[in-house]
Amino acid sequence: MSVAVAATPAAADWRYCLARGPARTVYLSAPFPTVAAMPTLDAAFGRMLDRTQRPHDPVQCPRADDAASLRAMRLTALRYNRQDGETVVELDWTPDRDAAKR
Repeated sequence: MSVAVAATPAAADWRYCLARGPARTVYLSAPFPTVAAMPTLDAAFGRMLDRTQRPHDPVQCPRADDAASLRAMRLTALRYNRQDGETVVELDWTPDRDAAKR
């Protein structure tokens, strides 16, 4: 007896990336779905910040299971940082758009 196993695509996480910059600045990406590993995303966002001459601390890319949860998380991060006196710079960056520019 043989058993056929259908390959199912990996479920995408929803993420956005952020990093602190100098002078109380925080950079935030747009939200995006991805199956990429977190180190890959961290590195890609960091390279974009480097390429655009934005000094930064280590990158973080928080995840959620769905778009609505991620948007809520991102909005909380925006509000928190602004209330804390940070300048929040929203960047229209996603890994797909970044790859398309190369």
